[in-house]
Amino acid sequence: LIPNSVYALNEVNVYFFHSSSCNICEQERIFLKALQQDRYPNIRIFDYEISDPDYYNLMLQAKALFNEKGEGVPFTVIADTPYYGFNQGIKGAFQRTIYKASVNKYENKFGQKIGETYRTDLQGTVQEYKDNSNYTVEETSGKVHEPTKTPKEKTSIYIKYRNSFILISAGAVLLVIFIILSIKEFRKGR
Repeated sequence: LIPNSVYALNEVNVYFFHSSSCNICEQERIFLKALQQDRYPNIRIFDYEISDPDYYNLMLQAKALFNEKGEGVPFTVIADTPYYGFNQGIKGAFQRTIYKASVNKYENKFGQKIGETYRTDLQGTVQEYKDNSNYTVEETSGKVHEPTKTPKEKTSIYIKYRNSFILISAGAVLLVIFIILSIKEFRKGR
């Protein structure tokens, strides 16, 4: 990270479409808030919960504007760059886009469509984002939902209790053998 002094910064509009039932969306929300507090106070986050039909339709308009075919959320537009989904690579891309829009004017295509502008006269400094090695944002500062278990994690129950399953199975086999032998002995004795 190289400090870069700037006399006037651009406000960077972030249009964040999400669902309250989406765990990844919650992680992105926490990340965006942390970026705003820790690194880029010049970002303005527009928060759109798509369970509201008006916001869902707004998301469809944004996706159409940027020719995005992906379905679901999170869907985010930063300045004039759309992002579908959220992962480690996107974290870096968010920061690069925010930095570039902070120091260079951008068209604000989606903002123009919905009547939002951005300021170009903010005072301050921002640091150029180079890579993930020097800066991380902790996502544990807010409410994080339990992640959905993957099929591999679901099978781990068997692995965790494998010895118990083996002992119970062995006991059941021995019980069946004992019953069969007892029946044979009983018939022999008659």
